[in-house]
Amino acid sequence: MVTVGYGVRRLRAGRVLLAEHQENLRRKQEHLRRKQADREQRAVLMERIRIARELHDVTAHHLSVIAVQAGVARFVLDKEPETADQALRAISEVGSEGLAELRRLISLLRPEDEEIVGVGSPAADPPAPGVAQLPVLIERVGLSGTPSRYTVAGRQRALPAGIQLCVYRVVQESLTNVLKHAPGASVEVRLEYEADRVRVTVADTGPQVTPAARPSGSGSGVGLTGMRERAALYGGELSAGRKADGGFEVSLSLPVGAVEEDGEGADPALAGAGIGRW
Repeated sequence: MVTVGYGVRRLRAGRVLLAEHQENLRRKQEHLRRKQADREQRAVLMERIRIARELHDVTAHHLSVIAVQAGVARFVLDKEPETADQALRAISEVGSEGLAELRRLISLLRPEDEEIVGVGSPAADPPAPGVAQLPVLIERVGLSGTPSRYTVAGRQRALPAGIQLCVYRVVQESLTNVLKHAPGASVEVRLEYEADRVRVTVADTGPQVTPAARPSGSGSGVGLTGMRERAALYGGELSAGRKADGGFEVSLSLPVGAVEEDGEGADPALAGAGIGRW
């Protein structure tokens, strides 16, 4: 009887331990499931924020340029038909470029295997803009009546696609702010390659802009907040504020890999530092 009773107690204890183990396993599985769900939800949220930021940058810049060029065309339509024609051509080019970028962003919202008639497959979408597109971007602003200059300094080399897009968007947003808040002011964009980072500065003169018309360096504006978020995403820093001469300056610094001693990775599209035009 003693042996039987001992065996029964061990059996019961074993069942209790098994039940506790199963409960602990269930709790761990539930915890892992919740963590996975949280990660997926956060990933979706971050993707939505990224796309919203892209949409803001694309629409704000292209619509600002179109509005300025339309005003120019209307003003000189009778007296300077050639200038009006140039402005209309710029509107056509900017509109087409904006549609292409919007198409690329919309493709991110579609399932990979989905094809929409009239829109095209994701493979046909244009690549994200980068450093190579900066001269065209800056020249377009110059044609809108804002004298512009672009200079490149340092040992030029290829940059990661994400870094390039960050540089392009910060320059784009900064130029959009110049068009909106400092019409007629001159602007200078400087891209500088260092050993372990890349810097870009966008500075305008803004002589006729009142302080109340320009967002402060505190980042209260959506554009400045978005630029800071972009910089932080790549471990960089962004500062923005008024200059002593009354203008406004945006400065971006992003860490990148050190320059290879043999010179590999140089971007031939960026050869010829110091290009500029007022």
